[in-house]
Amino acid sequence: MHEYALMQSIVNAIQEQLTAAQITAPVLEVGLTIGVLEVHSEAAARQAFTVLTQGTALEGAQLNLTIQPATQVCPACGHHATFLVDHFHAHDPLPLVPCPRCGEMANLSGGRGVEAIEVVLAETGEPEAAKRG
Repeated sequence: MHEYALMQSIVNAIQEQLTAAQITAPVLEVGLTIGVLEVHSEAAARQAFTVLTQGTALEGAQLNLTIQPATQVCPACGHHATFLVDHFHAHDPLPLVPCPRCGEMANLSGGRGVEAIEVVLAETGEPEAAKRG
């Protein structure tokens, strides 16, 4: 359900931008870079994108999804590592996890939010102005 709401907001934002810019060229690809703490299931995110784009200008567009990891930083021993999400609640406002080196509580940084959205339009052979409504 979380992925569905996230993808709904992304699809809506893209559609609003396409409409505002009066772009009518077909969308071939949508590239998303999303933090690992935002996506519980990559498969669910992809399925939500497919369902939510049906009947829109984004229908049939390839989704290129990049998941950005979080970094675990231990203030006690200085250990830095990519955090592998296991049984962690992504909506915890103060994400702390045990350090694998010393066992003290370590902070997580990064891995949240939508970091980038890219839209690739089809080449229509027409000047850009002609593609706009």
